[in-house]
Amino acid sequence: MKKMIFLKLLFAVSLLTSCYDDDVVFVDETDNLRINKLLEFKFDEASGNTTTESETGNTFEIEGKAVSRMAGVSESAIFFDGLTNEIDGEIETNLLPEDELTISLWASPRSYPVGTAAMLAMTSEGSSNGIMVGLNKFGQIVVQYFIDGSFSQTVTNEIIPRNQWNHILVGISPASQSIAIYMNEELLTTANIPSGSITWPTGSTPISIGKNTMGEMMGIFDIDYYSGALDEIQIYSGFSSPAVAEFISSQYGSPAAPDYNLGLDYSGDNNRPLYHPIPDFGWANESYGLVGLDGTYHMFYQKNEVFLGIANQNWGHFTSSDLVDWEEQDAVLWPSTGWDNFGIWSGDAIILEDGTPAVVYTGVDGIKAGIGTAFSDDNYQTLDKFDGNPVIPAAPPEVDLDFRDPYVIYKDGLYHMIIGSGISSIGGNVVYYTSEDFENWDYKGILFQGQSNQGEGSFWEMPVLHEFEDGRFILLVQKTPDTTPAITFYWTGSFENGVFTPDFEDPKYLEVVNGFLSPAVTLDDQGRTTAIGIIPDEVAPEFQQQQGYANLFSLAQVWTLDEDGTILIEPHPNLENYRGEEISFGTVDINPGSTDNIDFTGRHFEMETTINTGTADRFGFVLGQAETSGEEYRVYYDFGAQEWVVDASDSSTSDLVRRDVRRGDFSINQGNSVELRVFVDGSVLEVFINGESHFTGRFFPESNDANGVDLFTEGGSASAEVTIYEIENN
Repeated sequence: MKKMIFLKLLFAVSLLTSCYDDDVVFVDETDNLRINKLLEFKFDEASGNTTTESETGNTFEIEGKAVSRMAGVSESAIFFDGLTNEIDGEIETNLLPEDELTISLWASPRSYPVGTAAMLAMTSEGSSNGIMVGLNKFGQIVVQYFIDGSFSQTVTNEIIPRNQWNHILVGISPASQSIAIYMNEELLTTANIPSGSITWPTGSTPISIGKNTMGEMMGIFDIDYYSGALDEIQIYSGFSSPAVAEFISSQYGSPAAPDYNLGLDYSGDNNRPLYHPIPDFGWANESYGLVGLDGTYHMFYQKNEVFLGIANQNWGHFTSSDLVDWEEQDAVLWPSTGWDNFGIWSGDAIILEDGTPAVVYTGVDGIKAGIGTAFSDDNYQTLDKFDGNPVIPAAPPEVDLDFRDPYVIYKDGLYHMIIGSGISSIGGNVVYYTSEDFENWDYKGILFQGQSNQGEGSFWEMPVLHEFEDGRFILLVQKTPDTTPAITFYWTGSFENGVFTPDFEDPKYLEVVNGFLSPAVTLDDQGRTTAIGIIPDEVAPEFQQQQGYANLFSLAQVWTLDEDGTILIEPHPNLENYRGEEISFGTVDINPGSTDNIDFTGRHFEMETTINTGTADRFGFVLGQAETSGEEYRVYYDFGAQEWVVDASDSSTSDLVRRDVRRGDFSINQGNSVELRVFVDGSVLEVFINGESHFTGRFFPESNDANGVDLFTEGGSASAEVTIYEIENN
C-alpha cells in the first residue's frame, strides 16, 4: 500500500517543503479532495534511448532522430524535435481510475504544431478510449477524453507561452461532471463534462509522450508531434483544485529559462551546407525583412519546425554582424485566433522614422489575406502585433487573385507599401498604399501592371521597390509558377509622386540559370545594396523527411546598376574574411578528354578562377565526382548555344532528388577570358560570373566519396588560373 502523507490547508504553507514524498497523498479536508500518485516520468536518465516510469519500473522507448536531454525543472528533461521524437510504452489499465484523474506536467514549447500535438496521450490511434493532454496550432491547451466511449474535448482560451517552463495541471472528474485546467497555478478553464466513467482499454493502456494518437497527417508527414521540452509528468487519482495545483507546482520552485539541446548531429550528412544561412532543422522559405539595426543585421523568413512544407507558417529570425555568419534566433510571429489564424506569411521589416523597429506582414484566415503590422521594443527579439490589425483587411476590388507579401519604404514624408497581386484576365501586378503614421493606410491603386500574354505571369509575389545610390529604383517581382517555373525579374526606372516609370518595356531576368528566388534587399553598413534570397531544394518530400530540413538561403550579394539599368551581381566582400587555407594551382592547361586537371577534393570551398577559353567549344567544371558510383555534377558554358548549362542528370543515384538539366542565355565570345567565383557548400552551388552575373544549383550525391572536383573542356583547349579556399565558418 502506498505511503500516505496528510496535509490540511491550515498548515499548508509550513508543511509544503517538509512533507513532500514521491508517493504523496494530498488531502484537502476543506474541499474533501484527495490525490494519490499513480505514475511518474522524471526523465532523469543520463543517457540511452529509454526512460523509466518510476512507480511501476516499466521501460519506455524514446524514438526519433536524436535523444536530446537537457536541464529541466528537476534534474533532466527531454527535448522533442516536433518531427520525429516520441516516447512509447504501456501500463496496466487497472492502475488507472475511472472516476477522477489528475495529470501534472511541465512543458516548454518551442514551436506550436500544425495539428493537435500531444504532451501526454494515454490512448491508441483509432480507439474510443483514454485521455490526451496537448496543444493546438495556436498554443492553446487541448484535453481530449472519452467518457463511456463518447469523445469530448476542452480547449483553453489562453496559450502556453513558448520558450519558458510552464506547469500544466488537468483534472477530469466524470463523477462530479467537471474538468479543470490550470497553468502556473492559475485556473484557466473549468467546464461541465458528461457523467459516467473514463473509458480505458482492456488489459493495458498505451502511453505516448510527445505525439498524439489521432492520426493527423498532411501528405506523408505526421502533424501531431510536440516541439519543445517536457519534464516531470505525473498521473494521480483524484480531482485537482487550486490547492492541489499550488502544492504540486511548489515542489519545483521557479525553473530557470530552458536551454534547448536539439541533439542535432549532421556529421554524416555531406549535403548539409556549412556556411550558407540555414535553420537548425525544419522547413524554411522566402527570406524577407533584411534590415540593419545597431550593428546587427536581421533577416526573417517563412518557417516551420514541425512540418516540412507550407502550413501554419510563422516568422523565423536570423541575426548577423557581417551578413555572412548567421545565428538562428527564436521565431517572432505566430498565427493567432482571428484574422491571421491560417498562417503568418511574408512581409518586410523597416525602422520607422521615430526609430521603432517594425514589420509588416501577410495574415491569412483561410479565405482571404490581409495585412498587419507588429513592433519591437527589444531589437527584434520579440514582436508585438498592432492592436488595430489588420491595417488592410482585404485586397482592393480591382484585383481578383491572391494578395500578399507587403514591402515598405519611406520617401518624401510617407510610408509607401506595395503588395503582390494580379488580375486573372490581364496579369500579375503590385497594388499601392501610403501612410503618414504606419497605422492608417490609403489605397492609391495599381502601381504597376504586368501582362500574362507577354510571359509576365498571372500573379506576382515578393515585390521589392528599392532605391539605388544614383536615385534610380528597381521594381522587382517574382512570377509564380504557371506553364513555366517561378522566376524573378525586374524593371529599372523612377519612382516619383507615387508613380513608377520604367526605363524599358520588357523586364530583365535576375538570374542566368533559374534557381535563386525571392531576394530580400537592404543597404549594408557601407551603403551597398545587399540581397539574400532562397535557394530551394526542389526534392521529393521523402528526401526532405530523411534530411530533417528543407531549403536554405543564399550568400549575401552586392548589387549595382549599369548604364542600361541591369543589376550587376557580385559576392559580398565580407565573404573574403572567411577564406581559410589557400591552395593555388597556378596556370592549368585543360585539353579535351583530360581528367584530374586539378588535385582537389571537397564539398565546402570557394574556387576563384580566370579561364582563358581558348579554342574550347565548351568549358566548365565537375563537382561531386564519385569513383564508387559514377556520380558527378557538370556545370559548363556552351559557345554554340551561348548559354550556361547546369547538368544534374548524373549527380545522384537517388530518385528523390532533382536530376534535371537547366540552361540560361549568356553571351561570351570564344577565346575571351571569363572570371568565375564558384562557391560550393554541401548540396549548394553559387556561381558569380565576371563580377556581374550569378546563378545557383543543387546536387545531392549519395556516395560518401562524391567530393571530386575538376575542370574540363570539349572541342578544344583552354587554360585557367585556379585558386581554391577552404571556408572557415561554423
